[in-house]
Amino acid sequence: MNIILADDERLPRLGLKSMIEELFPNQHTFIEITNGEELLLYVEQQTPDVIFLDIHMPKLSGLEAFSQFYQKNIPVVMLTGYAEFSYAKEALKYGAIDYLLKPAGLEEIKRVMMQIYQLKKDAHAVYQKNYELECKKILNLFFSIHFIQQPKFVKPPYTAMLFYFDHDPNSSKKNYFDLLSTSLEKLSDAYSFPCSCSFLPSGELLFLSSGKIPLTSLNHIPEDFRNSSSCLATGFSCYADSIEELLNTITYIQKMESIRLCTHLGKCIFLTELKQQEFFLPFSSLIDKAIFSLQLNDTIHLQKTLSEIQNLKEGEFLLSKCDTSLSIIFHRLFHHHVSTHSILQLIDSIKHMYSQEKETDIIQKINLYVNQNYMNQIGINTISDLLGISPNYLSKTYKLKTGENFTDYLTKIRMQKAIELIESGSCKTVREIAEKVGYFSTRYFTKLFLKTTGVTPSEYLKQHIPL
Repeated sequence: MNIILADDERLPRLGLKSMIEELFPNQHTFIEITNGEELLLYVEQQTPDVIFLDIHMPKLSGLEAFSQFYQKNIPVVMLTGYAEFSYAKEALKYGAIDYLLKPAGLEEIKRVMMQIYQLKKDAHAVYQKNYELECKKILNLFFSIHFIQQPKFVKPPYTAMLFYFDHDPNSSKKNYFDLLSTSLEKLSDAYSFPCSCSFLPSGELLFLSSGKIPLTSLNHIPEDFRNSSSCLATGFSCYADSIEELLNTITYIQKMESIRLCTHLGKCIFLTELKQQEFFLPFSSLIDKAIFSLQLNDTIHLQKTLSEIQNLKEGEFLLSKCDTSLSIIFHRLFHHHVSTHSILQLIDSIKHMYSQEKETDIIQKINLYVNQNYMNQIGINTISDLLGISPNYLSKTYKLKTGENFTDYLTKIRMQKAIELIESGSCKTVREIAEKVGYFSTRYFTKLFLKTTGVTPSEYLKQHIPL
């Protein structure tokens, strides 16, 4: 804290300073002032955290000076002798938090300092709450109707980080917001700056703090997050000196965010660096569209986007300037390697990846359909009609991807269901079991059941008759 020691006598100032440093070493900065006029001049220009104020000082008494700045709500502790006790009471009316009889002892100083700490903590909590509420209001107004509200609590200068997440779809993303926001709040607290962490309507996480946090402190945030989660968070960082500059910069970052796919993925990229990477945008925006089409399984838009990538002017040059980000993003999202040696190789590897993903998707659809319809008369032709592909292609793909024939999988599921029916006691005859798992021929069902389990359905039924 910045502490003013306002007393025209040197020894009381030194005594206060010595006791505070003994109690709380290396935590505070001290400003020594010897008269009321000097004190008024100081508080007009700066706001200290607390003032220890002697009632009687030359030029302007401590009480007279206090009467002129009490509305600033600066915590003030009056210093007084016994003969001036009535003046101390008057100071309390102006809002002094306490008074000390001179010379004050160590325990009195400790008591007052703890009182000041609690006041600062309570005031910070209230301000932080107001800061967060106002920040959400400002952002909602700007991104809904583009209205810029001038802030009361969210004051400049600003440090902002806009995070874009690239998450492994096979891993849980539970608590990743809490994990990152807690780390950011601790960073802001370390500099005693109020802050807010909230998601924008478009899905980004915005960290905003009133105060300029050094870039060296921001750089490690994405890396620490990556080490403690299954998610990559690319942080776009900036400073701003006005609310207008801040909101316009956020809008600019939103237009440029796809550049992370070419460089700085999962890292911190400062605004000046981002502007130097603008040349990536024609390429990175197409890569972003390709990824989106892959995620949606949208064949038409994927083909169109890949054609645009192939025809992109200076595409080879832009690809050559990409770092490992391009390879990392495809591997993280789709668990496939893509070649980045040339545009044609990139396109071919994306097409190959898509065909494999599509085939995997077909297998999942087939298995799901079998599990839901095993009791009906289904076969390879039934499913090929539903999926709009040839029975021959479906059969070959299924065998290639699973290592077994489709009919073998269907039989396996039906036998599993037959065993469940017998063990549950819900069926009493072999015919009833056969019909419930999709077989009209009891003889054929018995043959398959014997091959699967080593016993006939009749024998298995006898083994599971309740005693």
